[in-house]
Amino acid sequence: MNNLNCQQTNEPALLQQKYQKKTIDISIKDLIVGRQEKLREHTRMVDLSLLKNLENFSKKTTLNVKSIDTDFCYKFANYLVNKTGVKISTATTYMQKLHAVLQEAVYSGYIKSNPMPPIKRLLPKCISHQKANLSIHEVELLSKCNCPHLITKMAFLFSCYTGLRLSDIETLQWNNIHKRNGIYMLNKIQVKTNTEVSIPLCRHALLILKQVQDKKLSKGENIFPMYSRTTIYSDLKQWAKNAGIDKHITFHVSRITFVTLSISAGMNMYVISKLCGHSNIKTTQVYARMIDTTYITAINMFESIFKHKRSKQKYIQKVELLL
Repeated sequence: MNNLNCQQTNEPALLQQKYQKKTIDISIKDLIVGRQEKLREHTRMVDLSLLKNLENFSKKTTLNVKSIDTDFCYKFANYLVNKTGVKISTATTYMQKLHAVLQEAVYSGYIKSNPMPPIKRLLPKCISHQKANLSIHEVELLSKCNCPHLITKMAFLFSCYTGLRLSDIETLQWNNIHKRNGIYMLNKIQVKTNTEVSIPLCRHALLILKQVQDKKLSKGENIFPMYSRTTIYSDLKQWAKNAGIDKHITFHVSRITFVTLSISAGMNMYVISKLCGHSNIKTTQVYARMIDTTYITAINMFESIFKHKRSKQKYIQKVELLL
């Protein structure tokens, strides 16, 4: 009975404490700065850029999260598009980050609900540009051209042959590579989905790993000690320019290239989805729309291209890694 009475006595107090927590004022700056440690560098930079735009728009350095309502969200979205000159895609990213910050404020009890309406109501529709991907010829051009940082080049090409995301390239270690029944396999828990992928490594992927070993580019267990995201994007832009490729190249293009060339080669869609770690085959099928006759012709030339190279260069007959 005494325990029951204690519980009954304390329950209103707990509810009161929860209510008091919701009445605490906190600035949007404190929320954004408070989540910096758990974010990747690129995301931190986007958050800080969002904060700067919020301060410029509101003309306040301590914007209270409770002062952000639906009307504020509409006006801020309009400000981003019509006053700052950013692209619709960039404005969309900022609004997505603001939504995430507001949602954290809800979870923490600072506000009762997220005031932001669906982003598609806030911003005009962005013209959907087809995602870039590379032909075999373009991959060959890149492999022959200099990149500002060699490790960026090696990592990008490796992703073209394996389909790994940048986050998985950044965390790839030598203990993720195993030799089984004479075949080198890459087994890794994906950073994004926390699910495992198992990828047999083709000859070109192995040659890249061999170069990384020979040139001693890796640091400790990390195979590809990557630079910051900003440096990587700058490297890719200059590298594409050096190769004469007039496309907007991001690191994700390497993953798309792996998928599109695999589809063109006639690889089973289900197998491709498993190699890429897609949870839904529909994600893989999206890339099938990007295939045209140019790529189909290119993939048919794939073997002849490399056979021609082998006739001119001395290739290692068998690639062995020091694991």
